[in-house]
Amino acid sequence: MRFALGALVALALAAVLGLGATWWTVANGLPVSGLTIGVWRAEPDAGTLGADPYEVAATARSGEAPLAYGDGLAFTALTDGGGRTLDASCDYELVGDLPPARLWTLAAFNSKGERFAKDAKDAKDLSLTSAGAVRMDDGPIRIALSSQARPGNWAPLEGEGRFVLRLSLYETTLGTPLERANPTGLLDVRRGACR
Repeated sequence: MRFALGALVALALAAVLGLGATWWTVANGLPVSGLTIGVWRAEPDAGTLGADPYEVAATARSGEAPLAYGDGLAFTALTDGGGRTLDASCDYELVGDLPPARLWTLAAFNSKGERFAKDAKDAKDLSLTSAGAVRMDDGPIRIALSSQARPGNWAPLEGEGRFVLRLSLYETTLGTPLERANPTGLLDVRRGACR
């Protein structure tokens, strides 16, 4: 009887640890997979036959259709350059160069994957694209993220609390296996004043 009870406890503990580790990996990804450039992270293999089972499960869980190599690559940033969680009560400046791409978009999302806005009708106006961005010839691109209007490239933060940035690069070679070995830099996320 004692042996059977011990075996049941061991099996229950193994099931809890195994399922917990699997859930964490699906939610956060494998630390060694993907492409990380600064604070930005992408999963270039998510929509391909080379995707690992955890990437496939994460894609199914999110309900998103990942971009394929030829389409582009979507990066997410959860923190600023100092490792602090992104918060709408703070201002941010994104500075740097972007790899060659036909088009790029930058938008903020909440933890549920919804556009970061107070009202759904405002969500379409809260992103910035390369079609509407101003870029000077003599320096890197600069983008301000703030709840208050800023001159130049400004993406408004209309929500409250934590958020995630999504930078999508369309028709870029950055996600291909050859480019992953020596990736170019992406935008630095610098935290400014907080209210």
